[in-house]
Amino acid sequence: MKKSSKIIFKNVNIIDTKNKTIEKNDILIDEGKIIKIGKIKAENAEVKDCTDMFASPGLVDIHTHLREPGYEYKETIDTASRAAVNGGFVAITGMANTKPAVDTAGTVRYVLERGKDVNLARIYTYGAVTKNLEGKELAEINDLAREGVVGLSDDGNTIMDPSLLLRALKYVKMFNLPIVLHEEDTNISEEGVMHEGKVQAKLGMVGIPDLAEDTITYRDLRIAEYVDGRVHVTHVSAKKTLDVIRHAKERGVKVTCDVTPHHLLLDDTCIETFNTNFKMKPPLRSEEDRLSLIDGIKKGIIDIIATDHAPHAIYEKEVEFNYAPFGVTGLETAFPVLYTKLVENGIIDIFKLLELMNKNPVEIFKLDIPKSIEEGVDATFMIFKNEEWIINEAYFKSKSRNNAFLGEKVNVRVIYTLVDGELKLNNGEIEKGA
Repeated sequence: MKKSSKIIFKNVNIIDTKNKTIEKNDILIDEGKIIKIGKIKAENAEVKDCTDMFASPGLVDIHTHLREPGYEYKETIDTASRAAVNGGFVAITGMANTKPAVDTAGTVRYVLERGKDVNLARIYTYGAVTKNLEGKELAEINDLAREGVVGLSDDGNTIMDPSLLLRALKYVKMFNLPIVLHEEDTNISEEGVMHEGKVQAKLGMVGIPDLAEDTITYRDLRIAEYVDGRVHVTHVSAKKTLDVIRHAKERGVKVTCDVTPHHLLLDDTCIETFNTNFKMKPPLRSEEDRLSLIDGIKKGIIDIIATDHAPHAIYEKEVEFNYAPFGVTGLETAFPVLYTKLVENGIIDIFKLLELMNKNPVEIFKLDIPKSIEEGVDATFMIFKNEEWIINEAYFKSKSRNNAFLGEKVNVRVIYTLVDGELKLNNGEIEKGA
C-alpha cells in the first residue's frame, strides 16, 4: 500500500501514552503521516471499521536474531520482518552473531539495505564488539558507528576479557553508543542446560547457576562505572543480577537492562516436560527469580521487555533436550502473552507495557520511531482487539516454530500494523506488495 493512500480507521480506541488516557476517535492517515484525529467523514479514503479495537504506538524490539547472513535456513530478514509486523512490532534490532558476524562496515550495510528492500518493519542492527565475536580483538568500531549501528554487542558470547571490555567502553564513548552485554561467565556455566536448582537436581541435568550471571554482571558494571560508559544488560534472568543492577543504578552507573517475556512468565518447572522449546540461554529460572523480575518492571529497575527472538530449524529442536540448541522465537507472541498475563491480570497497565516495549527502547537506543499517536507524526502504530485464541503454528509468519508459548490461550490479537503510513499487516495478513 503506497504512502499516498488515504485510510481512515473509524471508531478506534486510541491509547494516549502521554496523558495515559484511552479515547474513541477516528484516525486519518495520508502520505505516511497522521493527518487528523477526530470525527472524520469518509471522503476519497479507504475505511477500516475499528469498533472495539485499540490503537497504540508500535512495538520496538531491541534483541532480535535475524540469522541473515549465514543462517538463512533458520530465519531471514524477510521472514523475521513478517513475524515482527504480525506481532505488532514496527522496528526490530538485529544481533551481530551472524555468519559473517556484523563486524565490518560492509555487513552493516548489507543488513540495513536488506531491511529496506524487504520494506516491512524498520530494521536496525548492532555491530560486534570484537572481531568475529571471538573476544580477542576489537572490531573496527569507528567504521561500524559511521554505518549507523545503534549499539555494539557480542550477544551469544560473553566478553570474558575485562581489559578488552575496558578498552571497548573507552572507545565507544566518543560515539555515545551503548554496549549490550550478554552476561554469562562460561567458566561457571560450562556445559549446563537448565537452571541449577531443585528441579534440575530432580531431573539429573547439568545446571547453570545464577552465579554465572550475577558475578560477571557486577564485574562489568564496575568497569562501566570506572569508565563512565553506557552499558545495557540484556535478558536478565535472576533476582541476584537484578539486585546488582539496582545497586549500580543507585550509584549513578549508566546502565539499563531488559527482560524477555519467557523469563517474566515461565519458570524452570516447564523443563519437567523435556520440551526443547523451553531451552534457552539464560535458562528459565526459579519462581522466586521470575517474581523478582515482575517486581523489577513494576519498580522501574527493568527498562525494556525484549524478545530475544532466536529462531532455529525444526529439526534442530526435535532432538533430546541436552542436544537441542538454546533459543526460542518471540516476536509474534510477546504482545499477546504479556497483555493477557500481565495487563488483564492487573499486574501492570497497558501504559506501562507500552513504556517497556516502545517508549524506553526508542529513547535508550535513540531510534526514529514515534512514541505516540498524534497529528503530524509518522503513521507508525498498531491496532489490536480483544479476542480469545490459542497460539498455534499456523499463526506464525516466522520461518521457525520453536516458541515457548505454543498452545497458550491468549485474549488479544494484532489486526493492523502500519509503518510510515503503509499497512504491513492488514486484518491479520501480510499486505501483498508491502
